[in-house]
Amino acid sequence: MIVPKIVDHDERRQTLADAVLALIAREGISAVTTRAVAEESGWSTGVLNHYFGSRHELLLGALRRAGDIQGELYRAILEEDGAGPIEKLRNITASILPLDERRLAMTRVFLFFYAEGAAEDTARGEIAGFLARWRGVVREAVVAAQREGIVSADLDADAVTIALVALTDGLALQAILDPVVMEAISTGDAAARCVDAAVRRTTEEAGAVGT
Repeated sequence: MIVPKIVDHDERRQTLADAVLALIAREGISAVTTRAVAEESGWSTGVLNHYFGSRHELLLGALRRAGDIQGELYRAILEEDGAGPIEKLRNITASILPLDERRLAMTRVFLFFYAEGAAEDTARGEIAGFLARWRGVVREAVVAAQREGIVSADLDADAVTIALVALTDGLALQAILDPVVMEAISTGDAAARCVDAAVRRTTEEAGAVGT
């Protein structure tokens, strides 16, 4: 008796989404076509069309995959032994900057859906959900830093979080649009210094708002 092969559909969707992200990192959003993703993943266009009915669905799958990967990274950073609260906060925010292929692909696909989300509810909901999860992680790190006395406990953790997320997100988006910004954050410890400056600025601004 021939035993039918068990297909892990979630794993296959993940493989295809990873192929989309690889294409985006290497060649940009415009490179994403059904044929190109099929070639990148090693699967036929028929298999691809079974899981994703359109190019838009492919990009949405890549967006969700990018969010899942980023979420796993956040958790690993928060659970890292030996790292202090401010180091974790620095690592979390720096993890958004497009300084390698994974983060470059993530920033490009998010920029695409940021624009679409301005006019379309599904995209807006996807982006809003990711931003809420990101703020939750950053807030956890901010509160931990407050408990350690590194960030003033008098500051509004939500205000610090919102400002820090907005600043680092803006820096990431500018970096993929402006070579000057990309060069600035790619040199030596520039990324860490940018994040540290953002932390200082947001804590100072949050303090000013609270006075």
